[in-house]
Amino acid sequence: AMSTKPQTKSFKGCTLFRHRIVAATLSGKAIRISDIRSNTEAPGLRDFEASFLRLVDKITNGCQIEINDTGTKMRYKPGMIIGGSELEHDCGKTRGIGWFLEGLLMLAPFGKQPLSIRLKGLTNDDSALCVDYFRTISLPLLKHFGISEGVELRVVKRGARPEGGGEVVFRCPIVKALKPINLTEIAQVRRVRGGAYAGKG
Repeated sequence: AMSTKPQTKSFKGCTLFRHRIVAATLSGKAIRISDIRSNTEAPGLRDFEASFLRLVDKITNGCQIEINDTGTKMRYKPGMIIGGSELEHDCGKTRGIGWFLEGLLMLAPFGKQPLSIRLKGLTNDDSALCVDYFRTISLPLLKHFGISEGVELRVVKRGARPEGGGEVVFRCPIVKALKPINLTEIAQVRRVRGGAYAGKG
C-alpha cells in the first residue's frame, strides 16, 4: 500500500528563506531547512527571519514551527491561510517593512478572509523596498491579476534607523483564482515623479 504520510521537502542554507516559507504555505507542504548559517560566527536564524515566521503564524491557523537550540535547523508545517482584520506586527529594526510586505503580498489574496494588518518598523531603509515603491509600483500591478478593489497600503508615519517607529496599514482582499497575464509590450515613460521625507536625528 502506498504511504499517505505527507512528505517533507528538505533545503539547506538561508537563501530564499521567505520564498521557501511562502511556497510551503501556498502548497500546504511541510519543509525542513538545515545548515542555516552553520559555518558563520553568528549561526542560525536572524531576528527578522524569526519575525517573518511569527507574522506568517498570525495570518494562518494550525502551522507548526520547530527550531533547534542554535537556530541552524528548523521544520515548518504550514497551516491554513486565514487572513484577518485589525492584526498587528512589529517588524523590528533590522529589515524594512517592505521585506515583510513582499511575503504578505504573496499570501494574503488566498486567505479565508480579507487581510488588514498594521506593520511597525522601518518604512524607508536600504535593507528592503521602501513602502513608497511598494505602494506605487507593486500594488498597481495586482490589477492585472484581477485584484484591484480593496487593496491599500497607507503610510501612517515614517520610521528610519536607528529607532524605527514607522507604521503602515496593509489591506488586501481575497480571490478564488488569479487571472493569467501577458505583459509583453514596453510602455513609454510619460512622467517621472519623486518624493522626499525628512526625520529628526
